[in-house]
Amino acid sequence: MMEKNTKSAQDFYNQEAQTYKKMYEPGYEYYPANLIRLKLIIKRLKENNSKKILDAGCGTAIPMIKLLKSGFDVVGFDYSKEMVAFGKKELELANYKSDLIYHANLEKKRTIRNKKFDAVLALGVFPHIEKEKPALKNIRNCLKSNGKAYIEFRNQLFATFSMNRYSVDLFLNELIDYDKLPKKIKNDLLNFYSKKLSIKKPSKRKDGRISYNDILARFRNPLTIEEDLFKPEKMKVDKIHFYHYHALPPIFERNYPKIFRKLSRKLEKPDSWKGYFLSSAFVIEASKI
Repeated sequence: MMEKNTKSAQDFYNQEAQTYKKMYEPGYEYYPANLIRLKLIIKRLKENNSKKILDAGCGTAIPMIKLLKSGFDVVGFDYSKEMVAFGKKELELANYKSDLIYHANLEKKRTIRNKKFDAVLALGVFPHIEKEKPALKNIRNCLKSNGKAYIEFRNQLFATFSMNRYSVDLFLNELIDYDKLPKKIKNDLLNFYSKKLSIKKPSKRKDGRISYNDILARFRNPLTIEEDLFKPEKMKVDKIHFYHYHALPPIFERNYPKIFRKLSRKLEKPDSWKGYFLSSAFVIEASKI
């Protein structure tokens, strides 16, 4: 399933290369989650006195350019060839060398240049990759002994607040022992959540999980991610930074976009306990054990 998802993600970012930079501009017409995330990263890089940076999944190099202008020494790579090609042009337009970025896959060590960095960024990468642990191991190998990794994940716990199809995924696949229930109760549960959340009845995959065909991204639980992912790869979570807050369930943004985004911006505090439930994403700041 994740292999298909990875290919879908590649296709998506290939087609988005031309417009991706808008997400980092102050006048962006939608919620400026990417810009909020980038400002958070820059703040932490400065606080940790990081100088030499690797942007793993650099996209069109727009965040890289902002980092370069902020005084950091940055190189990057991306698995989307279209993104890399567009990024090279953006670097040249900003009077930087186009060879600061190259094509590589974070899951494949042989494609990544063997250098050490004060910090490695992986923003918008892990939700779409097939093999997280090799990717994390490759990030660890790119870090200096006292280096920091900043990795973005989609927040699984947000589904307790969002009240949409992602909530069904959390309730039936994580919270309820669905497979051990009698067939009638299983069917009643599907009908119950479909009616309560006003969504189409979900289907059951071959692996037994309840799923929607258009759920393409991987979600991670901020409460368990250190034990599940980081510790096995000899890394520790130093901080969790929450962002992209939602003042109301997402469906309300459609009808009340202006007030929804205004109230959500006021909630943007990376260390707030509310982030566990109201933010749709978080950045893990981690280091080597």
